[in-house]
Amino acid sequence: MKKIFTRTERNEILRRVAIVTLVLLFFLVFFHKRIFIVIKSGEAGVLYTMANGTDIKRTYGEGLHIISPFNTMAVYNVRTQKLNFSQSIISKNGLKIDLHYAVLFKPDRNFLPLLHQQVGVDYKTTLIAPCVQAKIRKDLASLTPEDIYMTERSVIEKNEIDSLRKILVNNKVLIEGYFISSVVLPDSVNKAITAVYARQQQSEEYNYRLIVERKERQRKIIEAQGIRDFSTILNVSPAQWRALDVTQKLAMSPNSKMIIMGNNASGLPIIMGDQFTTVPSATSVNNQAQNQRRRTQQ
Repeated sequence: MKKIFTRTERNEILRRVAIVTLVLLFFLVFFHKRIFIVIKSGEAGVLYTMANGTDIKRTYGEGLHIISPFNTMAVYNVRTQKLNFSQSIISKNGLKIDLHYAVLFKPDRNFLPLLHQQVGVDYKTTLIAPCVQAKIRKDLASLTPEDIYMTERSVIEKNEIDSLRKILVNNKVLIEGYFISSVVLPDSVNKAITAVYARQQQSEEYNYRLIVERKERQRKIIEAQGIRDFSTILNVSPAQWRALDVTQKLAMSPNSKMIIMGNNASGLPIIMGDQFTTVPSATSVNNQAQNQRRRTQQ
């Protein structure tokens, strides 16, 4: 037999449904951040449940995940990250050196639940920073300031990176390298190193000059040998050939000119002031000298 609700009963049912709906809506609004978990690109999640603890069998990937508000989803950045450090160390000879460097790292996605369970979300401060600082202090303490200065703005040797990687890989963290950005040495040491490098550069400059001068010497020797062979083959002195070359250039110039040649084949034109004159040949010079001696004897 069909039951018929009175108007009062229907209103009471509707009132109760509305109250339950409002409670559910309030619950969803209040706990929506704990229920609807969005894992963004480059992130991964680890789930902790009230019943079973950390879920070490699964790493939650990108996207929307709906969980119980009584559970917790820890979200990790699994991209390559950088940590900057400023550290003071003591070198091999006891000098204090200020070091600034950066470390590249990322958590191992495959072992992220174990990292969360054993270390936690603050693994950068708890794990990476102490390990890196201790390793840097140990490696650079065996070097002199000059050796540390040479590593400035460079990557630490591969075997040192491998040793640090072995330390952290057991804790589910991947180290991709660490880089020294600046090395601040004491003023006295810095000036001494700068002076040494300046002398080295000066020495290299002198060596370069010597090489250039040796090549210039070889060039002049080759040039002189060529002039000698040229004079031997054509039976013309270099001075005569040069005079002919100058005479030809004067003849080709556009201005007015007068060229006076010597009184024989060996006479050379020269310029005295703004006029040309002749250079006497060796034979005429000898004849003039003999005539002068004869006059003196008479």
